[in-house]
Amino acid sequence: MLKTALIASLLLAATPAVAAQTSRPTPSPAEIEKAERAFAADGAALGVRDSFLKHMADDAIVFRAGPVSAKALYEKRPSSTKPKLEWWPQKVVIARSGDLGLSVGPWAIDGKGGGYYATIWRKQPDGQWKWIYDGGAEAPAAKAPGPETPALQGPTATLGSKSPAEALAAARMAEEALAKAAANDAPKAYRTALSSDAWLTGPAAAQDLTPDDLTARVALRPGRMTLAMDGGGASAAGDFVWTYGTARWAVGSDTPVNTHYMHVWQRRAEGWRLIFETLNTDT
Repeated sequence: MLKTALIASLLLAATPAVAAQTSRPTPSPAEIEKAERAFAADGAALGVRDSFLKHMADDAIVFRAGPVSAKALYEKRPSSTKPKLEWWPQKVVIARSGDLGLSVGPWAIDGKGGGYYATIWRKQPDGQWKWIYDGGAEAPAAKAPGPETPALQGPTATLGSKSPAEALAAARMAEEALAKAAANDAPKAYRTALSSDAWLTGPAAAQDLTPDDLTARVALRPGRMTLAMDGGGASAAGDFVWTYGTARWAVGSDTPVNTHYMHVWQRRAEGWRLIFETLNTDT
């Protein structure tokens, strides 16, 4: 009980002062859905290499197994429309400043369901959306609504921070609190940090669980986890932060698992909350 209270207080303490609110219109998560669907349409028409290059930012990253330049990686691949990779957004979230967003949904290869992708989108100075992170993890794609179903729209924060730097620092404090607690009791640590509407994908043991089945997914977390943040970015409004890093744990007594995570933190009325995690399966 004392540990849970301590983690909660750290998460609240990590919340920077509220920036002065403006009268700018609230952006719509539909912008993220539109960008993702355009990306997916090009995936079918152009193939993986050319569509990924077309829609990525120059500084985009993927994990193989650590973070690498997505542009350098995909430029080495041959152009081809086979195999046929399909994907579509099932849930989208946007920052209140309209410059960062999250898209999550199922993917399939040649009509056979795979897992779930997660993409972080950033609006460019010219107004175009480009992805800056793309990864995938286990979740049952066969249970997902079809591509014709409109994506769920996650809530947009009503509060911001003084600056992106302060928001990133606040998220780092929340990450550190999560990591410290997860080293002793990972399920309890996640229950404290997660928002009630969070989605989780991965690891392999949870491949039959839907992303929103938090109770079952958290229960499958290993007893102890080592988490270490490596980087990330924040929205201009300081309400939306994405982070990435390494995750390690042991299966049984002596089988180590070494992978990476991507987190999305959002400023809620109760403080910074983890609204998404993927324990990535890219190698």
